[in-house]
Amino acid sequence: MEPLQYTSLAHVFFANCDRENFAGWFHRTSEGWVHFSGTRLRHETQCLALAFRARGLAAGKSIGIVAESCPEWIMADVATQLNQARVVPLFPNISAENFNYQCDDASVEVLVLNNLSDLSPTIGVLMPRFKAVICIDKKSELPSNGVYWDDLVKEGEVLSKQPESSLWLNQQMHSLNPDDVFSIIYTSGSTGVPKGVELTHRNMISQIQVIKRDFLRVNCLSDVCLVVLPVAHAFERMSVYFYTLCGAKLYFADSPRNTAEIVREISPTVMTVVPRILERLYESMTAAGEKIHGIQKFVYERAIAYAKSYDPMERRGLLCNIYDKLVYRKMRDAMGGRFRLLISGGGALNKSICRFLLNVGFDVCEGYGLTECSPVVSVNRPGCARPGSVGQPLTHLQVKIGDHSEVLVKGDSVFKGYRNRPDLNAEIFTEDGFFKTGDQGYFDRDGYLYLTGRLKELLKTSTGKYVSPNPIELELGRHLLIEQALVIANDRKFASALLFLNPVNAKRFLKRVGNNFNLEKALKSRRIRESINRHVERVNSKLNHWEQIRHWTLIGDELTVESGLLTPTLKIRRSVAEARFAEEIEKMYEETSN
Repeated sequence: MEPLQYTSLAHVFFANCDRENFAGWFHRTSEGWVHFSGTRLRHETQCLALAFRARGLAAGKSIGIVAESCPEWIMADVATQLNQARVVPLFPNISAENFNYQCDDASVEVLVLNNLSDLSPTIGVLMPRFKAVICIDKKSELPSNGVYWDDLVKEGEVLSKQPESSLWLNQQMHSLNPDDVFSIIYTSGSTGVPKGVELTHRNMISQIQVIKRDFLRVNCLSDVCLVVLPVAHAFERMSVYFYTLCGAKLYFADSPRNTAEIVREISPTVMTVVPRILERLYESMTAAGEKIHGIQKFVYERAIAYAKSYDPMERRGLLCNIYDKLVYRKMRDAMGGRFRLLISGGGALNKSICRFLLNVGFDVCEGYGLTECSPVVSVNRPGCARPGSVGQPLTHLQVKIGDHSEVLVKGDSVFKGYRNRPDLNAEIFTEDGFFKTGDQGYFDRDGYLYLTGRLKELLKTSTGKYVSPNPIELELGRHLLIEQALVIANDRKFASALLFLNPVNAKRFLKRVGNNFNLEKALKSRRIRESINRHVERVNSKLNHWEQIRHWTLIGDELTVESGLLTPTLKIRRSVAEARFAEEIEKMYEETSN
């Protein structure tokens, strides 16, 4: 068992607040950047803990949080831990049925949110079920049981003046056990019933200290870390506690949509990302070539082609150094000029884009994980990345390949089971205690892990053949005109695909400028469809005949979290997309029966 430096995440948080060289946290708001010093973080978090206690929060109960990433999110997390309760991350766009189920299953009694208007109407009417609803935004409408964050902190300040408060806070801190559950994170279940992943302090702390020691170094004095992903997900939440363990300066974005602008404002050095963010970074850098002409354009295009094809593991040659001086350095400067680490997770990164970014000078460390593993299983180390792989397993974990090429994981950061699901827990572990991830993969001779598919997402055609959609979707998505792809095959005669058009690249492809671009015309464009069809044929040439895409449909709808088509980590919601585009899907199969 990995020896722990701290006994709880609250201990990690307060130890960081007390560092003499801690520069604090910053949050981008409509009024500018707001600074949270170590003193402020400590004081307000302790006041919140006292106010939570006064409002009846008890051990074994939970607080739900519906808010974008911000310092208050983590402060509420730690204040909840001090009450020996758990935080349940919730999302404003889930169904009322799932919202109620999660709150009932986890005994959620208090809800923290940014603004009441962020909730869907079907969830907004559920507010009376809570003892209290805490609104961070002072401009939010308050429900009858609502209280503003600042007013709750003031309640805690009054309580903090009582003699017993200091003693209680100290006792609570020291009574926290590494094996206490600090959070319940719900993931979608195969039956439609959400599964509550119970994570302990040990799960998270054992992981972040191993990453800090053996994989990724963050300097508390020189590094600037940017948070753009939702801390409601285990990946970014782990990252925040990792940065906290390192004592680094931390900036919280106001919205992922403003990432490019924020990068130019603060010139970060470290950021955790999902593949889509890196794909947008790639698109913005390659699009810059449209504004230049003549010999400059020739050099620029050659530099891009070189970066996409050259093996980053090979020694940099003279040509690479020339391109770096003429092109790559300008690309890095346009992105703040200081990026040292880009840690990618939450999905497979296009190998060509990964190779490009590495050659341009962005140290992309792609990893792999699951919520059940807190969440990291493996990661590429800086300077040793292998495009296409998800790196080497964390040193405190045992990872092996089981039956049907399934990746199996065992170690301190692996959870003990799903909440209130003894039936499921009996199935998800092997007899020798390894967690069955459901992902398929293999190791190369150097111990790098490669993922090849997902057992639980195998699609079965009506002819009895199995299709693994993930690798096919990744290959289809490599075309510049395809934003993302969704393979359809379950209970169908053959495989087909919904291909979501990338409007930015479509505009460039058709050489349209300004407002001279019509999405409907682009969807019907012969040039676009022929280019995509050639790409589909190339992908098909590498597939078994029953896996090949027989028909495809081009979709123009924007892929966003708000539309419900994307998860907060920017992956397509398969069931939502299939339901929304059911008519388009049926047409692909009607064409062959007529």
